[in-house]
Amino acid sequence: MENKPHNKLPEGIIWKALSHEPQRRPPGWYLAFALISLGLIIFGLYSHSILTVVTFCVIIFSVLLLGNLQPSAVTYKATKTGIALGNTIYPYKIIKTFWIVYNPPEVKTLNFETTAYFNNQLTLQLGNQNPMELKRFLNQYLQEDLNREESMTDTLARRLKI
Repeated sequence: MENKPHNKLPEGIIWKALSHEPQRRPPGWYLAFALISLGLIIFGLYSHSILTVVTFCVIIFSVLLLGNLQPSAVTYKATKTGIALGNTIYPYKIIKTFWIVYNPPEVKTLNFETTAYFNNQLTLQLGNQNPMELKRFLNQYLQEDLNREESMTDTLARRLKI
């Protein structure tokens, strides 16, 4: 009989979670959004700036379109070589650091800072994945940033339900 050490970490971790947390918006949210949107468009018209009106219309359309996308199920993998989100792989050599924000049921995310110039932060949903198991695994390959928390934009977006 072979003795296996109890603290041996797995070769990789695979979990499934939604691509993003769905936002449940009350009817009052849509009323407030409509009033604010109308106010912004009226402001653009009042200031005689077609560019302002077009910009506000694009922002309003984007918030409505992207905010109502249904989340999809994604398979996430943490392996010896990197992190995979479906078919997209991020090798550890392009990831600077990671941090976990775990405040259920509101926030359960794994976050990365990459070497990319734009969009250098990546947020993955944890779903039912044990954050401590994932943290122990990732600490073998990446530096954890213990001082990072949920970004202000993520907090604001979650609270405004956008």
